[in-house]
Amino acid sequence: MVYSASFIYAQERTGDGFFFIKRQIAFAIAGSLAAFGISRLDAARWREFSKWLYLATLLLLVMVLVPGVGVRVGGAQRWVRLGLFSFQPSEFAKISLILFLARQIARKQGELRSFTKGVLPVVIPALPVFALLLAQPDFGSTAILAAVLFGMLFTAGVPWKILLAPVLGAGALGTMLIVTSPYRMARLMTFLDPWKDPSGKGFQILQSLVGFHLGGFWGAGLGNGKEKLFFLPEAHNDFIFAVIGEELGFLGVIGVVGVFLAFFARGLRIAWRARNGLQDGFLFHAAVGLTLAIGIQAFVNMAVVLGLVPTKGLTLPFVSYGGSALLLELVAVGILLGIARARSDGPL
Repeated sequence: MVYSASFIYAQERTGDGFFFIKRQIAFAIAGSLAAFGISRLDAARWREFSKWLYLATLLLLVMVLVPGVGVRVGGAQRWVRLGLFSFQPSEFAKISLILFLARQIARKQGELRSFTKGVLPVVIPALPVFALLLAQPDFGSTAILAAVLFGMLFTAGVPWKILLAPVLGAGALGTMLIVTSPYRMARLMTFLDPWKDPSGKGFQILQSLVGFHLGGFWGAGLGNGKEKLFFLPEAHNDFIFAVIGEELGFLGVIGVVGVFLAFFARGLRIAWRARNGLQDGFLFHAAVGLTLAIGIQAFVNMAVVLGLVPTKGLTLPFVSYGGSALLLELVAVGILLGIARARSDGPL
C-alpha cells in the first residue's frame, strides 16, 4: 500500500517513484531483524532496562527542542536528524515510558487502592514526558500515552473512584489545550463541519471520504486509486487507510480492522498468560501497555480517516510510511514475542 500510495508523489517530488518504498522495505527488514533478536532476550530483563530507557527518552525529547538539533516539519518540532535519516523520539517514548510504567505499577501493586501511595508514584514519571511531547507540539502521541496509562492502571485493579480524578483532570487539560491553541481549535471546527471550508481546512477529510465512496464494496483495484494523485494529502502516511478504502474497498477496510482486532486479542492473551501462568506483574503490565499503544493508535487513525474524530496526525501502525515508526513498532512486537516465550523458570 505504501508503494501504491506513494509512487506518483515520489516520482514528482524526487524523480524516483520507488523512493519511499525502498526506504520502507529497508526499515521493515531492520525492524524484523531487531524484533527477532529482541524476542530471544529474557523478557524480565526489560524491568531493569526500563529506567535507563526512560532517562534516555527524557534526553531525546529535550534534544528535539534544542535549536539546530531538532528538525521542524509542518509546524511541529518532533524530529532529530541522525545522518541519512530522521528519528522521531515520540515513537521511542511510547515503548520506553510503557516499560517504565509497567515497572512502577508492579512495584506499587499492593498499594494501588491508595491514590497518594500507589497511583501518584506511577503517574508522576509520565508527566515530564507528556510536557515535553506537548512542547513539540505532539498532542496526538500525548493523548495515546495518556489513554495507555489509564488502561494499564485499570487492568492493574485501580478502583474507578481513584481513576476518576486523573481522567477528569486530563479531560480539563485537553479542553484547555484545544481552546487555547488556534490550530487545534481549527481542527475541531473542521471536524464538526468540514463543508464549511471544503477547499481549505476541510479538504483533506473530505477527500478521504471521497476515496471511501469511490472504493465501494470491492474497490477500484490495487494501484487504480485516484485520490493519491495529489488530491489526498499524506496519502502514503497518515491517510493511507483512505487509499486502502478506495483501492481495496469495504472488504479491504474490514480486513485491516480484523487484523488489528486479532493483534489486540493476541497481545492481551500474552498479557493474561504472563499474569496467570508466570505470576509476573511487570510482564503483564508491559504486554498490556504495548498492546494498547498499538491498538489504540490504529483505531484512532482509522477513526480520523473516516471522519469520526478530529485529525490527530497519527500514523496507521505497520501500514503507514515512516521508517522510525515502523522500526519501533516492530521492536514492540519483539518485546511482546519475548514475553510470550517466557517461562516461569526462565526464557526458552
